[in-house]
Amino acid sequence: MIPSLLLRVLNHWLAQFRFDSYIACPHFQINMVTTGTETTTSSEVNADTPQGRVLANLDRASELQYHGKLTDAAHELEGALAIAHATPYEIEFMTRIRLGMALADLYLTLDRIEDARTLAVNEAAFTERINQIMQATGTPLQKRTAMGGYLQVRDRATQLTLIGEAAPEISVKQWITGGPASLSDSRGRVALLEFWATWCKPCHEMFPKLNALHEQQSDRGLNIIALTRHYLAYRGPAEAMADELELMRKMVTDHSIKFHVGVAEDERLQTIYGANGLPTVILIDREGIVRYAGAGGDEPMFVRTLDKYLTAD
Repeated sequence: MIPSLLLRVLNHWLAQFRFDSYIACPHFQINMVTTGTETTTSSEVNADTPQGRVLANLDRASELQYHGKLTDAAHELEGALAIAHATPYEIEFMTRIRLGMALADLYLTLDRIEDARTLAVNEAAFTERINQIMQATGTPLQKRTAMGGYLQVRDRATQLTLIGEAAPEISVKQWITGGPASLSDSRGRVALLEFWATWCKPCHEMFPKLNALHEQQSDRGLNIIALTRHYLAYRGPAEAMADELELMRKMVTDHSIKFHVGVAEDERLQTIYGANGLPTVILIDREGIVRYAGAGGDEPMFVRTLDKYLTAD
């Protein structure tokens, strides 16, 4: 039985925000949560409340990061997290997720990978608990909000767990371009996996960037594999699946894609890689070890990591 006071607090907490579908292109994961309203800012709340103090710490951490003072920024976020742990239901849902994701990614930038993993796993457990409560008691909007937050944090935890580990092999039902490919075949080259969907606008915006990388970096050993699956016709009749496959082919043709593009059997590969949010990019070194997982594109950590492992023998 869930205490009625806790339910009232949670209902108020989640009612203030909503997630558009996390799966439907959050453009992602690092400090970017799609919401139906503006996030509360530090100037809009009482500075003496836990919410106000957390937001003030977030603002200071952002300023410190901008000036390259990453360790100091981490200290500010750690202070904010301590407040959130002490008063978990007085911190708005969006703020808690923003805080956890920001600190985990800052730990990653500081090469504190174990701290990043531990934090992400703990935050995923917290958001899972909130999601369970809301699925049992909440309104449809609250259920979507809680599920969106949980999936986002859970996927980031999955990604951080993969970094530094051997990349799970991919399984592809059908190839649209490039013919059969596997990660074992890519040993000795740097593999870039990109998860996408036809209806995902940021995925459309990603393909020109991937085309440029393919043209500029393939001679240095880059092997790009773009992966999608049936969404609109998932487990539907054969005719619907054929229609969706044509949409996939059209997108590939429209973008003049020359690298590997494959269609997975189902959602299992996305789950393994924490790639329910689209697009998601995974970078794997020449030895088959995951070195990056995130938004890709122009994201600074992706650019640095790609150059590092293309340069390495």
